[in-house]
Amino acid sequence: MDAVLLILAILALCVPFAIAQLWWWVGFWVGLSVLLGLIEAASFFITGKTISQRFWAWRKNPATPAWQKWTILGGMIAFWIYVILHLFL
Repeated sequence: MDAVLLILAILALCVPFAIAQLWWWVGFWVGLSVLLGLIEAASFFITGKTISQRFWAWRKNPATPAWQKWTILGGMIAFWIYVILHLFL
């Protein structure tokens, strides 16, 4: 199911840029997706878990400090807000 959701997410990024004929952006999102896939595969073959599975295990570990979880979430939110504002303002 994760693979299906990931494909839908990638399409949600690529299709609008393709409709707008912003091919460099399409290439960027496809390239980023391929790189993510390669890293996920390498992690799985080396450790037996994908990077997502390793993150989920870390996040659910009771020994993981809450501030670390909130810092990662805050950083991700800040990044995406920046990208959106950078492109649209």
